[in-house]
Amino acid sequence: MALVRQVEVLPVESFRSGTAQFFAPQTCDQTMVVELGAEQVEDLFVHHFQTDQLMVLQGQFVLVVLENRRYRYLPLSDRKREVVRIPPGIPHGAVNLSGEPCLLVNAVIRHGEPCDRDYRPLQPPLPYDWAAIQQALQSLRSPRQPQPLPRQRNRDQGTSGHLAQSGASHS
Repeated sequence: MALVRQVEVLPVESFRSGTAQFFAPQTCDQTMVVELGAEQVEDLFVHHFQTDQLMVLQGQFVLVVLENRRYRYLPLSDRKREVVRIPPGIPHGAVNLSGEPCLLVNAVIRHGEPCDRDYRPLQPPLPYDWAAIQQALQSLRSPRQPQPLPRQRNRDQGTSGHLAQSGASHS
């Protein structure tokens, strides 16, 4: 399988059982939980032998990605479950302008032994576009749409809804 050379934003597969929502794990070699501090701008990094797979657990931030000599500003939030896959060789950083820390998981795929230069900050080749970052953050502020529970038919009672789901696991 050839390595993908661009950042991908993918929906996270999930299923509901009762009132719990289960999210599919990402295939990886190492899992890290990362906390981005409130009101922080993290440096750009480029990994040469790993793919980062990021999903926000709590909070929000803007992922800054340098592709084709241009920045992309990807707003990420716990309001929309997505995995961002960053392949080797793509510089990326983070901006958390909110007053709260952001908690995320990084499911790392290793493509070789880690090296020290993978974790040294890069000097940004271009200044960030703060208006674009603010616009990305603004897109996260739209009201959250309530997610209805999936309704499943209870074979014994012929009813559907929350109470019908509470006793058994569903596949």
